[in-house]
Amino acid sequence: MPNQSFLLFGKSMNLDKQIEEFLNLLSEANIIFRGGIGFYLEEGSAGVRFQARLQLSLHHEREMDALSRFIEAQLRTQLIVPDLRGDVLQLLEQLSRLQRILVRNLDDVNVEAPLFPAPLHARLNELSHAVSLAVETCVEAGRVYFNETEKVGEYLSKVAFYEKDADKLTTALVKEIFAADLPLDRKMHLRRFAEKVDEPANKAEEIAAWLAIVCMRYAPMQSAVN
Repeated sequence: MPNQSFLLFGKSMNLDKQIEEFLNLLSEANIIFRGGIGFYLEEGSAGVRFQARLQLSLHHEREMDALSRFIEAQLRTQLIVPDLRGDVLQLLEQLSRLQRILVRNLDDVNVEAPLFPAPLHARLNELSHAVSLAVETCVEAGRVYFNETEKVGEYLSKVAFYEKDADKLTTALVKEIFAADLPLDRKMHLRRFAEKVDEPANKAEEIAAWLAIVCMRYAPMQSAVN
């Protein structure tokens, strides 16, 4: 059950729904990114399924931008605790940046079409899965931040775990890239895209670290109202 004694918002059900939709769009963008990487490896950048994921990703970005502007305007009048307004706006901005990373990196795959040798496909899919887990757990941390702030910490450690797993897989993939019989310029290109696939997990960890600091500031407020 939500922590009714420490809600960031009052009875603004419309704002609650808009924030929930914002988080849902980010969660979907994460799924689109992971699926897009898989489809790219299967059929290349010209593939129908990959292109469909890319266009859906761009559509989600426009929807999130519009929602972000709406929520920001509403927060200026409906936030119960004015001192928290900056934290909420910063969190929404950081989550928007995470979504833009997902969109931008998938679009870069479309434009540059990095050619990963078939033996590396399984490793890259494994990496995108770990990255997806880190991002989704970060989104869930954002959800509880708005409703059950005292439970945020349960998600933050998981974000860190998945991010470290993604880092290890990235390192292993890069080693395989440089061990392969490929020209050096191609190796450098593939390394860059391995790091791009990993980038959303790094951003998720950055958001989680920020949330940890913010929620430490909330602890005295929660104690006072409970």
